[in-house]
Amino acid sequence: MYVKASAILLLLFSCCSNCRAQSAVIVQPSEKPEITTPKSMSTSTTIGSNTTTTPKPLPTTTHRPQPFPAPSTGIWNSSCIALRMAAQLNLTYETKDGKVATALYNIPSDAKVAGDDCNSETIQRIALNWGPAQTPASLAMQFDKKNMSIVLSMIKINLPITGDNFPDAKDNETVQLLHWGYELRTPNNNSYHCTRDQHFNLTETIQDTEVVGCISIGKVQVEAFRSKDKDFSTVYDCDSSGTSNVVAIAVGVSLIALICIVLISYLCARRSTARGYLSF
Repeated sequence: MYVKASAILLLLFSCCSNCRAQSAVIVQPSEKPEITTPKSMSTSTTIGSNTTTTPKPLPTTTHRPQPFPAPSTGIWNSSCIALRMAAQLNLTYETKDGKVATALYNIPSDAKVAGDDCNSETIQRIALNWGPAQTPASLAMQFDKKNMSIVLSMIKINLPITGDNFPDAKDNETVQLLHWGYELRTPNNNSYHCTRDQHFNLTETIQDTEVVGCISIGKVQVEAFRSKDKDFSTVYDCDSSGTSNVVAIAVGVSLIALICIVLISYLCARRSTARGYLSF
């Protein structure tokens, strides 16, 4: 009896163990756990530690280009010509890439008298030069005596295109500039004087008609065929001479008009008097 009871208890204990094992298997989850992306694997393109800030550009100050300086006045004397002037060139030149550029150039006030020609009674010349001996620049002026007057008939310039005045200039370029005409006319035994600038066109040769530059001459006083070795003779001023001509013309026109008025009045008076006699 006792043995049967023990067997029954062992059987019950075995069944309870199996039930517990089965219940433990049923409790286990059947679904997979949710997978979350770690913060370090974020696909966002903005990463706080790698964000860069572009600095704002600093304000810049634009400086106006400085105006080209005015030419200085030079004084030159030869045995037959006295010259004072300030001269500036405005010319074109060729650059290294084959383009045409423009430039201003002042004739140096410290240029030297290179020579003169005073032997002729109708033509006189003065020549100035400056710059290095290897590439000298020069300016020559010719004066002619014509019809009791003296005129500037020729300006000739040879100028090497070098230096800061000619950026990107073609290597070993030298220009020749010419002007022919009858300028600065003044009576004999007078010195020509003019403060204002006067502009004369320049070409490369005598035959050329294409203007490649101009020369501005101001504060000028010049005397050719002079009889004195020092100082200038009587001044013939370009402005006063023009003003006096205008005044003379105006006075002449006024006098002619006045004479016409007086003559017409006289004729009208005579006609009236004649009619009075006829009425009697």
